[in-house]
Amino acid sequence: MTVVAALAGSLGAVGLILLVSELRPAPPRLDAALTRIQLVPNPVSPVDELSAREAVGRWLAERVARPAGLLAIPRTDLALLGRPVERFMLDKLALFITGLVVPSVFSGLVALAGGSPTWSFPIVAGFALAAVLWLVPDWNVRSQARQRRRDFRYAFTSYLQLVVLEREAGAALNSALENPAKITEGWPFRRVHEALTRARHAQQQPWRALARLGEEIGVRDLIDLAHTAEIAGSEGAKMHDVLVAKITSMRHEASAAARAEANSRTTAMWVPTSLLMLGFVILVGFPFFSKLLASG
Repeated sequence: MTVVAALAGSLGAVGLILLVSELRPAPPRLDAALTRIQLVPNPVSPVDELSAREAVGRWLAERVARPAGLLAIPRTDLALLGRPVERFMLDKLALFITGLVVPSVFSGLVALAGGSPTWSFPIVAGFALAAVLWLVPDWNVRSQARQRRRDFRYAFTSYLQLVVLEREAGAALNSALENPAKITEGWPFRRVHEALTRARHAQQQPWRALARLGEEIGVRDLIDLAHTAEIAGSEGAKMHDVLVAKITSMRHEASAAARAEANSRTTAMWVPTSLLMLGFVILVGFPFFSKLLASG
C-alpha cells in the first residue's frame, strides 16, 4: 500500500508540474529565433539526429495531428509565441497519459482502503479526464496568442506613427520603415525588424515582408496595410495619407475593443456584487427575523 501511495503521489506531482509548466509562457528556442532572421530556412534535421523527445513530438505532429478538429495544431498561434510544434505535442501527450492513469490509481487506492469502486469508473473517468487535459495546451496557447496579438496591434500603431514622423522628416520609405523598428527591444518591433531585414537582404519590397509576417502570426492589420500600400504605390497616391488612415482606423478599433472589454467586465461584476449584498442583507436581517418568528 505504501508503494502504491508513493506511486500515486508521484503521478499526481508530475501532472501538477506539467499543468503549471504549461500555464507559464515558455521562452522561444534559439534555433527557432535564428531561423526567423535567416534568409534561407534551416534544413529540417533528420529524425535520427533529433533527440528522443523531439522525434516523438514530430511523429505526433505528422501522424496524429489533423488540419481541423480536436486534433488540429494551432500553428499560427505557436509561431506567434515562438514555441516549437514538437514540444506542444509532447505536452498534450503527457497530459493525456496523466488523465488516463490518475483515475486508475485513485480506484486502486480506494480498493486498498476497503472500498469497492466499479470497474467502469477508471475507464470512463480516465478518458473524460484525458480528453479535458488534451485540450488544456490548446486553450492556453490560444489565450496567450490572443493577448500577444492585442499587444502587437498596440505596438504596431505606435510603430506606424513613428514611420509617419520619419516620412515627414524627409526619410526615404525603406529607411522610414526600418529606423523605428530599431529603437526598442520590444518583441513586436523585433518581429517587424526581422521581416524588413529579410526583405532587404532578399531585395524584396518591404510591404510583402510585412504581409508575410501578418500571415505568419495571424495579424490581419499587417496584411491589409501591405495590400493598401501596394495599391497606393501603384496609383501614385501619397503614402503619408495611407499610413495616417491606417493609424486612425487601428486606434478606433483598439478603443472600441477596450470599451467592449470594460463593459463585459463591468457586467460580470454584477453577479459577485449582488451575491455579496444578498449575503450582507441575510447576515444583518437574520437576528430580527429569527426573533420575530420565535415571538410569533
